[in-house]
Amino acid sequence: MERFKARNIFFVVVIGAIIFVSFTKEIGFEKFLLLIENANKLFFLLVILFNFLNILVFTITWKYLIPANISLYKLFTFFMAGGFINNITPTFGTGGEPVKAMLLGKETGTSKAECFAGVVSQRMLNMFPFLVIGGLGVALLFSKPEIKLGTAELLAIAFSIGLAFSLFGLIIYFYIRKDKLSSFVNSSIRFLAPFIGLVKKGFDQQAYADAVQESINSFHGGLKNIHDNKHGLVKATLFSFLGWIFDILAIYAVFLSLGETHIHISVLIITYTISMMSGWLPLFLPGGLGIVDGTMAALFIFSGVPAEIAIVATWLYRLVNYWLNTLLGGFYLWLSLKPK
Repeated sequence: MERFKARNIFFVVVIGAIIFVSFTKEIGFEKFLLLIENANKLFFLLVILFNFLNILVFTITWKYLIPANISLYKLFTFFMAGGFINNITPTFGTGGEPVKAMLLGKETGTSKAECFAGVVSQRMLNMFPFLVIGGLGVALLFSKPEIKLGTAELLAIAFSIGLAFSLFGLIIYFYIRKDKLSSFVNSSIRFLAPFIGLVKKGFDQQAYADAVQESINSFHGGLKNIHDNKHGLVKATLFSFLGWIFDILAIYAVFLSLGETHIHISVLIITYTISMMSGWLPLFLPGGLGIVDGTMAALFIFSGVPAEIAIVATWLYRLVNYWLNTLLGGFYLWLSLKPK
């Protein structure tokens, strides 16, 4: 496990170095450093503040969806620890969810399936405000007659939105139809059984399928308890909206720190949503590292932001949103796993 984490961290550092070299080469190393040096430090502190508020609000969202009585600070540390795993493992941005559930179950004595139900429910719930805000960005974009989009750009926006809604719809479908989820999981086990048998001697497909079915039953029981908590769901949804807004404000604060004050809100929202969704696609890249950075910088440049500002703004935002959060998440994971 330690070797696995060390290898993943090394891989992340290498990708980060490649991104830095690529960005600095694009506009020149001296100009890159000059723009960072001249950035308004107070506005950059706002970036860090909005990033912190984003994480805090999403932690509060999670707290409304779990029955366990636990302090907000402890839950915050688990959220950060899960974020660390998400950022260093190429698992569709979900590798840290079982870790969050494990830490929560260990702390509160709640069943892992019920804890995992709370974690997954938060991810499902967070998708709805994300899509609503993305749709608002598209509406604002089309309300600006001076912004002209070509066929390729319109297709890219339509594909991104369609992909997000499809994933959200699939999650909801499996949530509603437990039988379909069970069927899908069992089909996957049958398909993967020959491969698992090659690396795990004595693999019992039926016993494994029975254990998975029991977990699905417990998981759906946890989801039902959350669904019955209407008051908590409403509050969690409102806080989720707030969380996404704080993250977009963090990007805006980056541009303000660089003296770029004329960027349109629709450009911010659409670039943000498409960039975040682009990070879901490459399963081999941890935390969308490289893909999110490149997509965000390219979209800002395409939208008319000067190339040097777009590149530095993207790098500064990801410095906080990805690298700072990963560093803190690693610390909190170590703290959570350290023997007491």
